[in-house]
Amino acid sequence: SSQIAALSTGSVAALETRDLVVLSTSGIAALNTAQVNVLTTAQVANLTTDQVVALNTAAVASGFTTDQVVALTTAQAAVLTTRQVAALSTNSMAALETRDLAVVSTAGIAVLSSNQIKALTTAQVATLTT
Repeated sequence: SSQIAALSTGSVAALETRDLVVLSTSGIAALNTAQVNVLTTAQVANLTTDQVVALNTAAVASGFTTDQVVALTTAQAAVLTTRQVAALSTNSMAALETRDLAVVSTAGIAVLSSNQIKALTTAQVATLTT
């Protein structure tokens, strides 16, 4: 994982999707904010659920773009940790597909800040279960 952390952002962005998805969870966890920021939407969409869970919370907070959040599959959204959900920016929360928000864990919903709640669209709020 120290080799992965040493990759430049250009090198990370140049990784073929098929090569990224074979990285170990510890390798994925070693990605820093700048490296996560340059992942393509295809790369994000093809991460395994274990790799999504392994993403560094700080990298999710500062590195995830709204396009990357939109690229998350429903299965990936379902495994976001409470720390990762809490770390999403208000723009990222608003960008979550309604079907993806619907599968975020109850614990994940419970840690949303008031600003994250305010950023939700009416359609997103309508998907929340009772």
